[in-house]
Amino acid sequence: MLGRHVFTFRAQETQGSPQPIPPEFLARLYCHAVVSAVPYEALPDLVETLRDLESQFLKPAPQVMHPPIPPTKLSAKVGKPIARPEFYADRE
Repeated sequence: MLGRHVFTFRAQETQGSPQPIPPEFLARLYCHAVVSAVPYEALPDLVETLRDLESQFLKPAPQVMHPPIPPTKLSAKVGKPIARPEFYADRE
């Protein structure tokens, strides 16, 4: 199995002057490299640590509760039947 990581940069605001690489990008790049290099026997500890960080720093999205839609009562009355034309299909 082969995994890939994609990193994107924001477009530079001025053409002629290169912008320095943001430190956050370097930190994320380092973290991805370390996660990719961790041996299999360390993965359970890594997963546990990442879950702790996730619960500490990532807030779950609020769940929107929609009120139930009350059923709509429909009334109908019996009318005249509609005549449907007959049609035939050839079998080949």
